[in-house]
Amino acid sequence: MKGLWVAILAGGKGERIGGGKPWRRVGGRRLIDIAIDTAKAISPKVAVITCDVAALAELPVRLVADRCPGQGPLAAVATALADLPAQQLLIMPVDAPFVPHGVLEALVKAYPEAKAVALQGPRGPEPLLARYSRQALGPALNLLAKGERRLRILLKVLKAPLVSYEQLKRLDPQGLTLVNLNFPEDLARAEHLASQLWPK
Repeated sequence: MKGLWVAILAGGKGERIGGGKPWRRVGGRRLIDIAIDTAKAISPKVAVITCDVAALAELPVRLVADRCPGQGPLAAVATALADLPAQQLLIMPVDAPFVPHGVLEALVKAYPEAKAVALQGPRGPEPLLARYSRQALGPALNLLAKGERRLRILLKVLKAPLVSYEQLKRLDPQGLTLVNLNFPEDLARAEHLASQLWPK
């Protein structure tokens, strides 16, 4: 897709997991490095949205300082749309190390004229695994100005179509897409999963 960037959201403090989420390791690799490799398989134009640019200065991708640190993913997406020359922006979180390539490709290709498109998960839309067009910037800024912080509200405002849960299950029968790491016990489970998926 022309003008596509992939933005990795790595701005949260990760307090529930003990902090330093981008540097946590799964299968011997840091989460941030796994995310960058996954993103580069989709587009050579990759950025990391972070509250601490200096801490990630060694990364081989563009770094973007979150304009509203600590204000949540809606602010991070607005920052990415404002500061990157992207016509289309694929968003992915740093803590989802097993997302299959085919799922991200489906997000890139689905509903090309939509202002946004997201995955339908078992509990509703997944706004952190979604594609946002440049047209989403104005509505995102309007929501932030009103004090809104929830990214899923932006999807609602944009009337974003969804890649269905049925399609997601076809693309990812193992359910790897929605494995994300928020607690120490999640790391242990992910390590076991990595040993099966990435045998050394």
